[in-house]
Amino acid sequence: MRYLLFFVCVTFLLLIGCGKVPNPDGRLDVSGTITLNGGPFPGAEMCAIGLVPIDDKSLGSSSTTFDRNTGKFLFTRQDGLKPGKYKVVITAQAVFDKTTKQPVTPETMEGNDYKVNLVPPEFNKESKIEFEVVADQKNIFNYDVKTDYKPNTKPTERAIQQGKNSQ
Repeated sequence: MRYLLFFVCVTFLLLIGCGKVPNPDGRLDVSGTITLNGGPFPGAEMCAIGLVPIDDKSLGSSSTTFDRNTGKFLFTRQDGLKPGKYKVVITAQAVFDKTTKQPVTPETMEGNDYKVNLVPPEFNKESKIEFEVVADQKNIFNYDVKTDYKPNTKPTERAIQQGKNSQ
């Protein structure tokens, strides 16, 4: 009887994979670091990385935020990516006060603000950056956004109108 119980326990552990989470879609962890000219994204309130399939649209897109100070991000197996080639889209936005034209924080926002993209279009809308997610290996994407891009911190006419409509 003891042998039967031992056999059942061992079989059960082998079947469940010793605690591994099932992953029927074959999604993989992807991690890395995104920096701006070798450092953090100063004044950014929202930083994100997106991966958009290049050839096989059935792979599905995925995006996650990254820390503005360290640049670190992680797609876990639950929200990760299937093996394939992806276009990388990097975005970072700062929020400015319409009156002072100075950066604001979530604590100082008063509805008189507008967003400014800190990363130029060649790293997001017009991105040509690619990354391949490969099965059975660590998928690490480190990228330094090198740019002398100076964002336009003046509010656009659209931002001004949105501010008037929200008052």
